[in-house]
Amino acid sequence: MKKFRKSAGGILKHGDEGLLCKRGSKETLPNIWSIPGGGIENGESPGQAAIREFKEETDIEINTDLDLVGIIDNFNDDGTKRGMMFVFLQNTKDKKEPDLNKATHGHEHTSCKYFKLDDIPKQKEVEQLYDIIKKVLN
Repeated sequence: MKKFRKSAGGILKHGDEGLLCKRGSKETLPNIWSIPGGGIENGESPGQAAIREFKEETDIEINTDLDLVGIIDNFNDDGTKRGMMFVFLQNTKDKKEPDLNKATHGHEHTSCKYFKLDDIPKQKEVEQLYDIIKKVLN
């Protein structure tokens, strides 16, 4: 049986746009537009994990002024819960651009882009995340 996995990620919002990154073909959720995020390490809060993962994956420093905007439950094929992801929001007045070449885990993504709500690609694999993004970008 696989270990229950807790993860955290962040939505960086600038005006009416949110930053998404396209996962690499060899990563979890390959070729899917998602938010920067990953596993919560021992002794780390979900907010601390979101901040660390955002920096590792985009080279953008977000601060501790985060709002928890949703929790996504992940299930196995048999319906048992296998994990959860805490989704945080950071509003920014300055449009911060990711630098995947400087990011320590930038290789996990092929590109990053700010999207307006109507321009976000609809992807079945991340429907719960899309619902959260829709709520914060409205």
